[in-house]
Amino acid sequence: MLTMITIGVDDTDSERGLCTTYLAAVMMERVGGLGTLVGLPRLVRLNPCVPFKTRGNAAVAFSLRTERPEDAKKIALETLMELSDFSGQKTNPGLVVAEEVPPELFRFYKRALGEILDVGEAKTIIEENCLWSRGFKNQQGLIGALAAIGARFEDYTYELLAYRERSRWGTPREIDEGSVWKADAITYPRTWDSVDRHNRCVVFAPHSPDPVLFGIRGDDLAALETALETIRSEPWERTVVYRTNQGTDVHINRGEICDVVEDRSYRLRGVVSQEPRAIEGGHLFFDLVSEDGNGSIRCAAFEPTKNFRHVIRELVPGDLVEVYGSVKKRTINVEKVEVLRLAEKRVLVAPRCSTCGKNMKSAGRNQGYRCKRCGTKATKKATATLPRDVDIGLYEVPPCARRHLSKPLVRMNGQNVHPSR
Repeated sequence: MLTMITIGVDDTDSERGLCTTYLAAVMMERVGGLGTLVGLPRLVRLNPCVPFKTRGNAAVAFSLRTERPEDAKKIALETLMELSDFSGQKTNPGLVVAEEVPPELFRFYKRALGEILDVGEAKTIIEENCLWSRGFKNQQGLIGALAAIGARFEDYTYELLAYRERSRWGTPREIDEGSVWKADAITYPRTWDSVDRHNRCVVFAPHSPDPVLFGIRGDDLAALETALETIRSEPWERTVVYRTNQGTDVHINRGEICDVVEDRSYRLRGVVSQEPRAIEGGHLFFDLVSEDGNGSIRCAAFEPTKNFRHVIRELVPGDLVEVYGSVKKRTINVEKVEVLRLAEKRVLVAPRCSTCGKNMKSAGRNQGYRCKRCGTKATKKATATLPRDVDIGLYEVPPCARRHLSKPLVRMNGQNVHPSR
């Protein structure tokens, strides 16, 4: 009898190598001989604030229609055992298989986007719903595997991942950068984040020794294929297109400054309370106060956000903004900022002569100002309003600093959207 099963896997890679998406790609190839793969596999990004994640905190799920579900489970487990880095300190693989996906798994997925969940809860859900599972070491991967099975995307994008031949793992990647720029020119904005034009760098290939050669992100499958055909590189072993929640802002929750919780991501509205200040290393900080005055939070634009810091530098006290980002240690790491209202930028300047209109000069310490030409005097400085080098609207960090889940502005419509390119 044909049975539909959904397989979820997570936490198999380490900071030293291997990759959960590659493991899933091999697993799909091996179990595919037992039936028919249904739809595209899902690449599911979860809470980016989780402290024990290895790299991008991604889990994978895919569905198979088969008459041999038990054999599929066996092959899936053998593949996990073969392609997981059990030596990794943060590597705690989890594998879950479901014949039916109960509604509570979708709720579990939604919580996993913003909360730090306990593996005990995941194991309880698995047991109560009679799901087949295998967990290793501290079994933390069961959380992501379960969430991936329950994931349903209200908004989604695609990523085409090309994987390296095994003999090349750990060696420098051979990719012709000129062809990447050409592919971007042909397919943008249907693909994005392959290159960072402002900072003149290619950003779609990792630097770690894992099996990924590069990943092309976009919302048009034909454009992904066009980009792949245009790019010249070392031979790849295989490619897989994933349907994903990347680039959707699904991790962002609208909240109030006074209610923020550590290790969650928010969209917070408030008034800039002081000039942004820089510290060693080029990091910028400013304080945001809620409009009712009941809360404040520190906002950070770190050096890796590069040219985005120009927007932050231009903020002045009184500006009304909304910031998007993740909260750690009572600081929100800003991924996007929307300028809603600009305050006047006022400075003290030498007063002008009421007779000739020229700027007065200081008459000496504590003696006010005097016009040398007319003799006109003034006791204090005047106030002038400076032009602002920032407009109303949404601004984002450049591709080199973008988190996987953060929605690029090229996916947003409106006259007040200022994409990074």
